[in-house]
Order: sequence, then C-alpha cells, then structure tokens
Amino acid sequence: MRLVFDPFRLLLISLAGWLNQQQQDIIDYLQEENRVLREQLEGKRLRFNDDQRRRLAVRAKKLGRRVLHELACWLRCRSWRIHSRSTS
Repeated sequence: MRLVFDPFRLLLISLAGWLNQQQQDIIDYLQEENRVLREQLEGKRLRFNDDQRRRLAVRAKKLGRRVLHELACWLRCRSWRIHSRSTS
C-alpha cells in the first residue's frame, strides 16, 4: 500500500497543524494570564457569584469529569510545589 499525498490533502494537513498551533498558543497565554492573576490574589480565595459559577459549570460540563479531575490534580500539585518553595 503506497501513501500518496495529493496537494489538497497536504494543504489540509498543513492548515490543521497551523490551527492546532494557534489554539495551543492561545491556551498557553490564558494559562499564564491565570497564573499572574492568581499571584495578584496572594493566596486569597476566589469568590464567584451565581452567574460566574453557572458560566464555569457550562464550560466544565463540556470538558467532562476526567479532564476536570486531571486539571484539579495538576493545580493542587503545582500549588503544593509553589508553597514548599516559598517555605524553604
């Protein structure tokens, strides 16, 4: 079986790769922005109103429990590492 890449398929693959990179750059920026904003809170607890909680819940439902659990674990581990560095 021989793989043949016609120009349309190559263009489509290139476009998909470019879009993926653009999305990843946006995600990286938003994650860094969240880190900066959390640093400005200086350990204070975030307080959300009902509308904010609803908006977050809508987005969270799209992600699913598994992804949210992985994200929460990552954030807890990261917070623990930051805390352990600041206390030593």
